Amino acid sequence: MDNKPYIIAIDDTPYNLEILTMILVDIDVEVECVESGRKAFELIKKRTPELILLDILMPEMDGFEVCKILKEDPSTSTIPIVFLSALDDIDSKVRAFEVGGADYITKPFNTLEVAARVKTHLRQHYMLEEMNVLLKESFHEIYTPLGLIKSSLSLLELENVNNEHLQNIKSSVQSLHSVYEDMYYAIKKEVRAYPPEWIDLEVFLKNRTNIFISQMSCKKLTFDTNIDIESPMIKINIIELERLIDNLLSNAIKYANVNSIITIDIAPSDEKIKLVISNRSKKIKDAKKLFNELYREDHSVMGLGIGLSIVKKICDKYNISIDVSSNDEITSFILIYKEN
Repeated sequence: MDNKPYIIAIDDTPYNLEILTMILVDIDVEVECVESGRKAFELIKKRTPELILLDILMPEMDGFEVCKILKEDPSTSTIPIVFLSALDDIDSKVRAFEVGGADYITKPFNTLEVAARVKTHLRQHYMLEEMNVLLKESFHEIYTPLGLIKSSLSLLELENVNNEHLQNIKSSVQSLHSVYEDMYYAIKKEVRAYPPEWIDLEVFLKNRTNIFISQMSCKKLTFDTNIDIESPMIKINIIELERLIDNLLSNAIKYANVNSIITIDIAPSDEKIKLVISNRSKKIKDAKKLFNELYREDHSVMGLGIGLSIVKKICDKYNISIDVSSNDEITSFILIYKEN
């Protein structure tokens, strides 16, 4: 029985649950039926389903609220939820998808349609689960050799072996490491906690810029940091701040003109902290697209196209405004932080 897909059906009408049970048993699925969201939560604590079929109009707690609660909990956020409702208006359908629904079937439903959609969502769910397992396994396989290479490079430097070839290797390793960290964050951001803490932005930036020395050296770049605030403190999770700053610095380095200066300015702005990272580069064609997932301004430059989308999501999470200014000489990322 445990090898069969496990589905929970939630509907306050017993007749609907009987029909759903017959449909799902016919496609070799294990199903448990409950008449309220509260009872569903109790079942989910005992065993996580592969799929949830959810009615909207229920007493105590409607389907929208049930779905919202499940999607906000990291342990249940990836469960696909299919709404089955007598509500056939556009507003209800839109709201169902806004709270995290994967599909919407109107009542009275067709048994063949329900069976077909359940099969489709189960296939998609298993495919995503397999991909997640593969990615998790690959992270270990990638991180271990990267760590070994970085350690070996450090040993070579201690032995006074430091030339252009070594710097090129270090630069490439750092680029790969940044890609790894972005992929890991993109996958884990919904399922792990990122508690904020107070961080001195000046000290933090000094430590992060040191990481990019090899990449800067390969393009003969230099940093020019100007800080007009004494101990600029911001409240943010340190891992998320690393992803934010590393991606902005990496982007500035990748697109900067050879033998130029990357400037980092921190200044007060109406009781806020303004951070500007600028580089000399060609004008960006469409600055509005930079934060789109998988968008890349120049495909000849190494990257996955997820770095700046991660930056935007982190900024949105902490109510940090971010903008881009670009002309024929200077491109600047402008961030404004104000404690909530």
